Amino acid sequence: MSSQTYLPTSQAYDLWSSVYDTDGNVLQQLDDIYISTALPRWNTLKLLEYGAEHVLAVDNSRGMLEKLVGKLGGEGKVEVFEVDLNAFPSGSGGGGDGEKGFKKALEGRKVDGVISTLVLEHLPLAAFFSVASSILPPTGWLLLTNMHWDMGNISSAGFLDTTTGKKVKPVSMNHSKEEILEEAGRWGFAVEGEVGETGIRDEEHARGFGRRAEKWVGVLMHVGVVFRRV
Repeated sequence: MSSQTYLPTSQAYDLWSSVYDTDGNVLQQLDDIYISTALPRWNTLKLLEYGAEHVLAVDNSRGMLEKLVGKLGGEGKVEVFEVDLNAFPSGSGGGGDGEKGFKKALEGRKVDGVISTLVLEHLPLAAFFSVASSILPPTGWLLLTNMHWDMGNISSAGFLDTTTGKKVKPVSMNHSKEEILEEAGRWGFAVEGEVGETGIRDEEHARGFGRRAEKWVGVLMHVGVVFRRV
């Protein structure tokens, strides 16, 4: 019997949502570090601090969105939408309620920036960048993080379902640096600054990330980059 279960991405993350923030995932910890340094460096909006600002939160997992809503505690400046970017409608009609609501929320609103964390692994590059391009105006910024291609050569996203004892894995695609930058360029995105590539440097470094970090010593795990729409 297989010790792994492969599920559509939305279903996998619905299950994962119950432990996503607490299961000690090393990649997520590296992502938090990158986001905390990249946002101030790029002079972005101080999210939710001023009344004129608004956040549209998009995910294809209802479970993950429900967790977000619980954390926000009724914060009125954030709207959440369940959207499958693979099927994001190009016209004004079609799509599910989440897609329709998201498109409605975008009407007449200038989007300053998009933050996408650890999503690209689960989507074809063209699907992701086409949606980002349709949302962002010229000069708009896109902060993008993903599993590093070196890590992707030997692993993919997944978690241990303690109910079944099996590893649950969503759809995963390992995109190389060249593929990502080339596709981004096709959709009008230029890199701002450097592409950040990080991982667990040594055993001492690993101790700061918990026991799961030990096996990743010497492997580049995380990539982060800021694009500007041109």
